[in-house]
Amino acid sequence: MQWRTIGLGAAVMVLAACHSEPSLVRQTHKVHLVNAIRQTLLESVEAEKSAVLATTDEESQARAQDSQRSTAEINRLRGELRPLIVADGRQEEIDRLGAFDTTWSELEAVDQRLLALAVANTNLKATQLSAREGGAALNRFVEVLVAMQHSTNEPDTIRTLSQASVAALRIQPLLLVHIPMADATDMTRLEQQIHELSDEVDRNLAATRASGHTSPAQLEQASQAWAEFQRVAADVLRLSRQNTNVISFDVSIHEKHDKTKQCLSALTALLAAVESGSQATR
Repeated sequence: MQWRTIGLGAAVMVLAACHSEPSLVRQTHKVHLVNAIRQTLLESVEAEKSAVLATTDEESQARAQDSQRSTAEINRLRGELRPLIVADGRQEEIDRLGAFDTTWSELEAVDQRLLALAVANTNLKATQLSAREGGAALNRFVEVLVAMQHSTNEPDTIRTLSQASVAALRIQPLLLVHIPMADATDMTRLEQQIHELSDEVDRNLAATRASGHTSPAQLEQASQAWAEFQRVAADVLRLSRQNTNVISFDVSIHEKHDKTKQCLSALTALLAAVESGSQATR
């Protein structure tokens, strides 16, 4: 019970301090706080959009932290505004503040989910992984196959190696198409194509091995490069499926946009109520 007594005492002291201020000064302070909340909200939105559109993890995390600091500042300003409004006891101001608090809570929930998605950057990571590690492994694989073709005069082996190269090279652009996709059905369709091409590569490598017309050492190099590319491709598809960049962008331009408009409208109505009270005070 002691903490409740202390909390009640603190609230009484805050209200007493509010009442001790001249009414006109208090009204001016309220107008200032509402405007400050609005400005900080706009800064938070800008930081959030930068986090969503950032091209590196570091930049995304930095902008997300900026947005979170703005959120903390808005809550601080709200904490300063509420006792002033309660002290004056104007029902319209109290109602408008309550309406803003409701929309702000909803926006906070959207922001928490949105920023967590934005900093995960799975689509960005998938793109980088495919282009770097995936591209390097695929290049090594194709280079070894080309060298194997040059080392044999057997037409069937040359044709089999060529088919393996073409099938492997067709996978890379499909991965890059998969990464920005939003529709799960389209993703599944592409994954099926990728698996079919991978199976074709495996069959051609097995046929080449069975033919005995190529160097075992070269065949081992090709198999290692192909295994590395398959590992990278699996990671790319896993990251792409999480779709955090795609989802965060969609949330930002739709859900976040709508909630922000509601918050700004609620602030406009609150400011109008406070300014109306200011005129009554005069």
